Amino acid sequence: MTENEELTREIGLLADRAEGDPETGVDIKALAVGLWASFNEFSIEEIEDALRDAWRMRGLVFNDNAGN
Repeated sequence: MTENEELTREIGLLADRAEGDPETGVDIKALAVGLWASFNEFSIEEIEDALRDAWRMRGLVFNDNAGN
């Protein structure tokens, strides 16, 4: 599995958990930083964009101001 595939899988798992418990996805920037620490070939902004897309595809609220 490539690092990009692993990142996509990890984001999918996070989004699935957030769908079950919206409180899980409150601090999206902290999630992006945590993922970046594991998948450092991506920028935090790239990971945040992928998280935003995964959340919105599931109809979840994505707070762009979280963690600011």
